[in-house]
Amino acid sequence: MRRTTVRLLAAGILLVTGAAVAPAAAAPAPDTGPAATTAVRAPALPAKARAGALDATGYWTAEKLRTAIPADLPSSTAGTPLKQGTSSGVTSKPVAPLRTKVVNDAVPSTAGKLFFTDNGLNYVCSASTINNGYKNLIITAGHCVHSGQGGAWHSNIVFAPAYYNGQSGYGLWNWSQARAFNSWINSSDFTHDQAFVTLQQRNGANLIDTVGGNGLVWGNSTSQAGTRIWGWPAEPPYNGEVPYYCDGTTYAWGGSDAALTCSMNGGASGGPWLKDRIDANLGYVFAVTSRRTTSGTPTLLSTPNTPDVKTMFDQMTT
Repeated sequence: MRRTTVRLLAAGILLVTGAAVAPAAAAPAPDTGPAATTAVRAPALPAKARAGALDATGYWTAEKLRTAIPADLPSSTAGTPLKQGTSSGVTSKPVAPLRTKVVNDAVPSTAGKLFFTDNGLNYVCSASTINNGYKNLIITAGHCVHSGQGGAWHSNIVFAPAYYNGQSGYGLWNWSQARAFNSWINSSDFTHDQAFVTLQQRNGANLIDTVGGNGLVWGNSTSQAGTRIWGWPAEPPYNGEVPYYCDGTTYAWGGSDAALTCSMNGGASGGPWLKDRIDANLGYVFAVTSRRTTSGTPTLLSTPNTPDVKTMFDQMTT
């Protein structure tokens, strides 16, 4: 397992061949406040997947996974300053997988790569599991499910937990529903650059039962000792094939962001910021990788989960 120290974010581009599976249309929702969200559901799965496909839709192949090249978002865009709240809470607690041993001890089973298609291009982010009653939930960055202002929902979303050298030890998990904040969808507000995705069962099993689930907390300060950030950076000198992590104490950056010195780059967007870790696989997600600096000391940036994230989590439990 390699480790490094900072930068950021995540999605990758490449022209692809073959028809993309388009997401179901989502009716625009009125923006009634910062906690307002919109969701989109995945189209029905085909009766039979194409030969050689790695997922139930028949879209993803080993070549498409390998060539999904990340591209940075503008790192200079700041989020809207938030009023510092005085309350915080635990929304869910970590849970270990039902199986007695993870597939690869050196790779976190509760984190992985998130692949998707946007406007005919294949991209890749990072994501992590969150324990909830549905047992098939992950958290990632908002820009990993929707392009933001002027953009659209992504399609062909699959999660590859414990991705390592071209494959996931647990297979690809197809999405069921993605939800993001309206303030991200309409205005690319980076303080609300968070999203949840529910996944379909795979071979009759639930994701959290198979790989374990992190807890979720909200309302934490920008200074958190013992933080670990996981991600799959894919721009040089990284290749996206193995996970990296950065450890340290986060600190305040700007009006609402937490920061940590770390050299991870494109491909790491949406990766979990863990506190109060039980082990390499489990902890409490208090933020997800959103942006990075592009000058000076490489630094990852994220707005810690607000009460709005807790509200969105509650919407994913039904």
